Amino acid sequence: MISASATQNLRRLVVVLWALAAIGAVWLGWNFAFPPPPDTTPQAFDEPGSTAVIERPGGHAYQYIREPNITWDAAKAAAAKLRHKGQSGYLATINDKSEFDFVMEKVFPVVTDVVYLGGRQTAPNEWRWVTGPDAAEDGGKGRLFWTGTAQGSAPDGAYANWMYTAFQHGGKWDVPNVCCVTLFSYRKRQFSTALGNGDPEEGVAGYLIEFGK
Repeated sequence: MISASATQNLRRLVVVLWALAAIGAVWLGWNFAFPPPPDTTPQAFDEPGSTAVIERPGGHAYQYIREPNITWDAAKAAAAKLRHKGQSGYLATINDKSEFDFVMEKVFPVVTDVVYLGGRQTAPNEWRWVTGPDAAEDGGKGRLFWTGTAQGSAPDGAYANWMYTAFQHGGKWDVPNVCCVTLFSYRKRQFSTALGNGDPEEGVAGYLIEFGK
């Protein structure tokens, strides 16, 4: 048989539990009716710094240089001034999937923001590698690796890995206005495009150098 004091304590416990449940219900109802404003604080990322020169079996080597908001032309000129073991530097050209995979794994194990490559739109809807040995192809126009925009195509033997929004920026980033091929737009491990003029809104983090003969 339960004593009178035990019964009284049990009643008190029930009252406390009901009170807590009521408070919880009020709190949930308030947050449902008046949700807190969204957090608009920009997301912070740990940006990787410049890397050492990373050699790839077969002779070529790569180095990422962090230099925010640099222009494409300035990056091209800076890359051309560097040498590694007798090999000239130039903005990297990525000509096949194995090269792309090596760069992603060894040079960029951590993604960064926009990184310049050695590709340009040399004529409307004509995308070529215009640095390094590829620059001499097609009478000095550079190696053609893509024709068109999102529904375009790569010539036989060429490699391209465009993100699906590479040609869909709009405004000042409309396709006729962009010049340059990049990596990591929206931090995606794919090719994209940029104005190349150092506009801070583009989020250029730096450029990728390739060393080769």
